[in-house]
Amino acid sequence: MRSYLLVSLLFWIAGFSEAKPLFPTSPLLEKKVKFWERVFSEFGSHQVIIHDRDAPYIVLDVIDVTELGFESNLSQGVRDAMEDSLAKYDTALESFAERGESAARLSDLHKQIWEAYQDDDSGRERLLSGRVNLRSQGGLADTFIRATETSKLYLPKMEKIFKAQGLPPELTRLPFVESMFNVKARSKVGASGIWQLMPEAARPYIRVNRKVDQRNSPVLATQAAARILGRNYSELGDWSLAITAYNHGLGGMKRAVAQTGSRHLHDIVLTYDSRSFGFASSNFYAEFLAALRTHSRLTKSKLRPNIIADTYKP
Repeated sequence: MRSYLLVSLLFWIAGFSEAKPLFPTSPLLEKKVKFWERVFSEFGSHQVIIHDRDAPYIVLDVIDVTELGFESNLSQGVRDAMEDSLAKYDTALESFAERGESAARLSDLHKQIWEAYQDDDSGRERLLSGRVNLRSQGGLADTFIRATETSKLYLPKMEKIFKAQGLPPELTRLPFVESMFNVKARSKVGASGIWQLMPEAARPYIRVNRKVDQRNSPVLATQAAARILGRNYSELGDWSLAITAYNHGLGGMKRAVAQTGSRHLHDIVLTYDSRSFGFASSNFYAEFLAALRTHSRLTKSKLRPNIIADTYKP
């Protein structure tokens, strides 16, 4: 209880400071947020985005998987096709490290790569020094619309739980990032439920054993998630760090702060050196903000869901 009183006190103090918003961002983070907003609202399940792993807002291509004979980007066949596509891009990327800017004249693919980096100085420098890594990301616009409808069953109760513990109700949009409100969601590493709680993280708050797994109860899992996030904030003092800690772990974020000497997520994303702080952790907060904004736009829109869905079609 003491930790939640501290959280409430921190909120009260923060209310007198206009300098620090509840969910702080930066120009770099905003670029990432915009990318994830596109994933959540512009690109659908029939599309795959080829983009820069370190600067996801640098988009090199958007592939329509229906043109490859697939109905959805969730197909294993699509995954195989994207691996082949990324391999072709990787081969082309090597040319820029070897030939410099002149590599842009080698083929249409090389020209496409060069144009993608024209407006990003640091990205262009990485391209020419052979330090670009690409990844593929499936579009989620139609999935997000369905999740928004499903969330109506849970959000009122979830917001009540968070408010009762003195926490921002906006945090209840994290399940869009974790599971798209799929109560049966289970990850390859053992996370379960709409909050994708790992067993060791959940056990201090709810029952998780061979006979009972309360992570699959939306209400009990929400209570556990609220306590985890509350503790993260009470120890880190910043919601960008506390939310990232939900993915990376509280201990991991404490190490990040200690190593970088900064409590600004912007600095940590740029300079924190840890094998475990990969793409998922470094983008988790940006995904949350994008989900929060996308959900807000959808719920405020007077358009029917099927009309909203049309907005992401090419």
